Amino acid sequence: MKKSIMSAIVFVMLIASGAPKASMSYECWAYVGGSPSKMVHVSADSSSEAVKLAKKKMDKLKIKYNSVKCK
Repeated sequence: MKKSIMSAIVFVMLIASGAPKASMSYECWAYVGGSPSKMVHVSADSSSEAVKLAKKKMDKLKIKYNSVKCK
């Protein structure tokens, strides 16, 4: 009986914790006049999130850009 209760508790804890998300490292370039200008690195779960984080970082570093592309 104790074994089944413990198994159930462990199972619920695993489900409640959720699967950890793996962030990837992205290299993001600031483009000015259609040419790459400056580059920053960010960690994000998706390319679109990387672009948002890169723009925020570039604004903080006062890097000017017309567009940002991350790979």
